[in-house]
Amino acid sequence: MNRSAAPAAASSSLVAATVSTMTQAVTTTGTIQPARRSDLSFTVSGKVTKVSATVGQAVTKGQVLATVDSTTLKTAVDTANAAVTSAEEQVTSVATSTTTQIAAANAQLAQAKSALATANDNFAAATLTAPFTGVVAAVSMAAGDTVGSTSSGTGRTTTTTTTTATTGVITVISTDSWIVNATVGSSDLPSLTKGLQAQITPSGSTTKIFGTVSSIGIIAGASTAGSATFPVVIAVTGNPAGIYAGSTADVSIIVKQLPNVLTVPTVALHTTNGATVVYQQKNGKQVDTPVTVGASYGALTEITKGLADGDQVVVSFGGAGRAPGGARTGQRPGGAGG
Repeated sequence: MNRSAAPAAASSSLVAATVSTMTQAVTTTGTIQPARRSDLSFTVSGKVTKVSATVGQAVTKGQVLATVDSTTLKTAVDTANAAVTSAEEQVTSVATSTTTQIAAANAQLAQAKSALATANDNFAAATLTAPFTGVVAAVSMAAGDTVGSTSSGTGRTTTTTTTTATTGVITVISTDSWIVNATVGSSDLPSLTKGLQAQITPSGSTTKIFGTVSSIGIIAGASTAGSATFPVVIAVTGNPAGIYAGSTADVSIIVKQLPNVLTVPTVALHTTNGATVVYQQKNGKQVDTPVTVGASYGALTEITKGLADGDQVVVSFGGAGRAPGGARTGQRPGGAGG
């Protein structure tokens, strides 16, 4: 005959009431990203002549990463320079002419200088350079690729042929500063302000890193769950090792710290004759001690009256359960660190 297993025998232990600093926090998850990222692509048309960037390569600000054929762009600069020289000569030649002629010459010179500035910008755009010191994270172009679009045709009625080109991109990221992009719900938004300290635990790690809230969005983003969420950006403090772009992290934003809070494990509290009590061991006997409770911090509860720091209370737990103690993420004893 089958018999059900007997319940595990309860056991108990003595736990001291403890004074500590309690923290209240908003918990969420986020994605670690570099503080700076630049997706570089050519803004002029042409054939890529060289790509010197490779994924994982460390680069310095201004370092050349790729180039396109700049022959026609250099010709445009030379032509524009010649136009400026001609316009300057024209301004000099009409210096004693009528006001109208002087104004027209000056207007022509201004237009020529504007065209030269554009030509110089286009010529410079034939070279992609690193905008800051960092690491190449992605390369999606190669020598021989055509970027932008080109057209050609002949005769009075021009037949235009357009070449659709690739949009090559070289991505450079910083590796000396990081942020965490997170979201919070509308109920948590009012408690957040810039500068609040945050604890960050990257996925797969047990080591906390720290940061501060740098921005809080006030426009809700899209949510598949139907509830409004708001973007929060956290600037990571320093340059901790072992974090990677795109990895996820648990985030705890400290919104309040309460010093000198006396707490006991919540499971130590009982109700006797309508009063909240804890069991104390005195002279070999278990004695009911009435207490007044304050805020609850998950596995810990504040005691405002009835106990002193160090007083021992009885905590009972079943054999299949876990020992009490410790606090839930987001509401726990101890400072935020940093």
